[in-house]
Amino acid sequence: MGVNSAFSSFFNNRLAIGSVIAIVMLAIFFIASSFTKRSDRNLHATQANLIIREIGHRMLLQAGDSTSRVPPVTEIKEGTFLLKFENEFVFNHDSLMMLSQGLLPKTQFPSGYTVAVHDCKDAVIVYGFQINSITPDILACRGRIQPRGCYIIEFTFPNFHQTTFNYPFIGLIGSSILLLSTIALLIGRFWKSSALMPVQNQDNTIIKGSVPELTALGKFLFDVKNKRLLLGSEMICLTDKECKILELLNTNFGELTPRETLMQVWVKEGVVTGRSLDMFVSKLRKKLSGDPELSITNVHGKGYKLEIPRIQIL
Repeated sequence: MGVNSAFSSFFNNRLAIGSVIAIVMLAIFFIASSFTKRSDRNLHATQANLIIREIGHRMLLQAGDSTSRVPPVTEIKEGTFLLKFENEFVFNHDSLMMLSQGLLPKTQFPSGYTVAVHDCKDAVIVYGFQINSITPDILACRGRIQPRGCYIIEFTFPNFHQTTFNYPFIGLIGSSILLLSTIALLIGRFWKSSALMPVQNQDNTIIKGSVPELTALGKFLFDVKNKRLLLGSEMICLTDKECKILELLNTNFGELTPRETLMQVWVKEGVVTGRSLDMFVSKLRKKLSGDPELSITNVHGKGYKLEIPRIQIL
């Protein structure tokens, strides 16, 4: 009886202490959540702002404009951002779509998003599409080129505050973890491990989620991983060196890539002549001929430039 009573008293004391610890930890968790909710929302808005600016920057480069400025992106209301431009330009519908899907993947935006292109002069929508994780995407007017004009691009994210930070849900998960941890401390190391491992696995699954690796390149989609170009239903295979050269040129799209930089592709093979580089560039030009607006321009004695020259309006 004495042993049982002592054991019961010890267990009850441990249970009481564990309960107090759990309550304190829960209180700290919810207080911290209340203070960080707004700052996290602001951080996410800043991240979306920067991604949208990057989309604008790449669109201008693909249009052959490497000098004009991308004005600051403005959030006119929660979850709605406006991207404006200094000068008129031409853009490809598929390029805007692929840039958006590549930089704004569905995995980060469960509620999807809508992209609408407005004409600056009369504010009408001249092009748009909708990406949705639940219902089918709406991808209209593919394969077309929007003529030179003044455009404003509107990005709208429904339930923007819940895109990555769903606080009631996080609170529930946090409470469950804390309570399970407290119970696990009382019943032993085995139960502790079995309670925590599923949560860890779920976190790893989210972190390792895959994102698209296709890059918009004029009318092409550039699949670097599989060394190929996609143009509609056509697939154009690239050699290892062709892929590396094209990747370097695309990294500096609209800008000069020095010959010395491009010849680093042969760095492991010792001495290489400039003629080898010129030969591979010539092969790339043939494979890119499916898009007559996309060109690799030779800057004599300096290097090459991958660009879309400005379209002259008659």
